[in-house]
Amino acid sequence: MSSSKRQLTVRNRGSLAQTVPSDANALYVQLRKRHSLKRSSGFQLEAKFTVSPGVTVIVGHSGAGKTTILRCIAGLCDPEEGRITVGDRVLFDSQQRIKIEPSKRRAAFVFQDLALFPHLSVQDNVMYGLRRLDGAERKRRMREILESFQIEHLCSRLPREISGGEQQRVALARSLVTEPSVLLLDEPLSSLDPRTKIGIIEDLRRWNDTHRIPILYVTHDHGEVLALGDRVIALEQGQVVTEGLPLDVVSAPRRAALAQSAGFENLFDATVVELREPEGTMMCQLTGTSIHVEAPLAQASIGSEVCIGIRAGEILVASAQPAILSECSVIRGRVKQIERIGATVEARVGGGAEFRVHLAARLVESCGLKESAEVWMMIRAHACHLVRPVLSNTLQRLFVFVCHGNTIRSPMAQAICNAEIASRLGVPLESLDRLGIKAVSAGLTAQPGEPIAAEAGQALAAIGLPGLEHRSGNLTHRLAQRAEAIFCMTEEQCKELTALFPEAVSKTYRLHPDADIGDPHGKTGDAFFDLARQFQDLIGHRLDGLGVCGISGGLELA
Repeated sequence: MSSSKRQLTVRNRGSLAQTVPSDANALYVQLRKRHSLKRSSGFQLEAKFTVSPGVTVIVGHSGAGKTTILRCIAGLCDPEEGRITVGDRVLFDSQQRIKIEPSKRRAAFVFQDLALFPHLSVQDNVMYGLRRLDGAERKRRMREILESFQIEHLCSRLPREISGGEQQRVALARSLVTEPSVLLLDEPLSSLDPRTKIGIIEDLRRWNDTHRIPILYVTHDHGEVLALGDRVIALEQGQVVTEGLPLDVVSAPRRAALAQSAGFENLFDATVVELREPEGTMMCQLTGTSIHVEAPLAQASIGSEVCIGIRAGEILVASAQPAILSECSVIRGRVKQIERIGATVEARVGGGAEFRVHLAARLVESCGLKESAEVWMMIRAHACHLVRPVLSNTLQRLFVFVCHGNTIRSPMAQAICNAEIASRLGVPLESLDRLGIKAVSAGLTAQPGEPIAAEAGQALAAIGLPGLEHRSGNLTHRLAQRAEAIFCMTEEQCKELTALFPEAVSKTYRLHPDADIGDPHGKTGDAFFDLARQFQDLIGHRLDGLGVCGISGGLELA
C-alpha cells in the first residue's frame, strides 16, 4: 500500500511536531484539546490528518470528538496546541500565536440544525453571505448555485414553505455560494429519507467535481460512508484509530464494529433496466449475469451504471421456492461454502453471481443446511443500497481482458491471470479482492448472461484451475476508467475498443504484442488446451512487465 494511503494516523501522545501537508490545496489539521463530556471527565482529543480536495468522512461513536474537530477548524473554539492550515494559509498556529477569526477563514460550516433565516426567501438566504459584492455578481452566483442544487424554482419561497430536503439544499447552497476554501458538514443529512439523501449527495459531489475543495463530513450514519467518502477517518475517544479508503477502513480488523455497521459484504456492478417511479424503485441487472434486483429509485436513467451494496445479514434464505412474496427479488442459487463465525454462519451462495449470506447458526443447524444445497435468496428493495461507483472499487490494480463474445478467450485469460497473481503473492484466489489486485473480463459484442464455453472450462480444469463461475458482459465506461491495463485479443478489437472508449487509448494493448489471438480452430479439446497454455505464457510476461511479483515475508506490487 502506498504511503499516501496510510500517512495520516497518529497514535502517539508525544508533542505535536510541525509538518507541512504535501497537497497545496489540502486542509491540514494537527491539534490537541481537552474534550469534556457531560457525563464523564472527558479525554484528550489528539489528532493529525490531511483532507485533500474531495470528501473525507469522520466516523465514530457519539462523543468521540468529531464535532469538536470541526469547530476548531471553523474557529468556533481553539485547540490548546496545534496548527490548522488550508493550502498555504495558516488559520491557527499555537506556537506562532496565529489565530484567524472565523469570518475570515473561508470555512463554510453546515450544521444539523440548518439555521436558515425563517423570514428570508430562499434567494435572500443564499445571497446573505454575499453582502459585500455588487448586485449583479450576487445574483449571478445565487442563480448558479441554485441551479447546481436544483432549487432555482424555489427562489421566492420561505423556508417553512419547502420540504426538509429542499431546506438542506438551500443550506448547502448558502454555504457554497461564498466560494469557501473548505466545507465542514456536521451530520447535515441525518433527518432525511434515503432517496432524498442520495440526491443531495450526488448534487454535492457534482458541484465539488468542478470546484475541488476539501470537504470534511461528520456522520453517525455509517451507511453514508461508502456512498459519500473518498476517504474515511475513524475516531475513538479522541484518537484517530485508522484512516484510508472507505473499504479499507470498514474492513480493518481492529474496526470490526465499524465494518459490521458500515461495510457491504456484497458489492455488485449493475445496469438500470427499468424505472418504477410510482413504487419508488428501479430494476437493475447485475453486470455479467441475468440476475435482476429491485433497488430504491435514484437519480438515474435506463442504461445508467450503478453499484449496489447488500449486507450479508439483509438477505433471507429459503430451502424451497417461495410461493407468494411481493416486493422482493428472488434469486435461485446453490450453497458453495459454509463457515461458522461464532453464533453466525456465513454461507457463500452461487447463483450467477456469488452472494455472502449471514445466518443464525442455530437455524442452520435446525434446518440442516449443507454445502451444495439448493436455496432461494430473497432480497427486498430497501436492502439494496446504492454505493457511489468509484468507491465500490476496492481494487488498486485492475486488469481487463477483452474479446468480442466474452465466453471463450477473455474469461479464460481472466481465470489464468488471477491464478497467476494469487500464485505469485502466495494467497488464495478469493483474497485478491481484499488485497486490491485482480483481473476481470469483458466483451465488445457479448450477449449478457451467457456462461463460459464448456470447452474453455474443460481446458482450464486441464491446467489445474478451479471451475470459473462466469456470465458474459460488455465493457463499460466505468470499467474502462477503473482499469490499469486493458488487453485485447486482436488488433481490430483494440481499434474498436478505443473508438468506443477514447479515455482508454493510453492503456489498451494487444495481449500478444506481435500477433492476433483468435478462437480455437475447430473448437477441439486440444485447441482449447493449447490456447490456455499460450495464455499462461503471455500473461506471465505481461505481469512481469506490470511489476506484479511476490517477495518473501510480504507483498510487493510495483
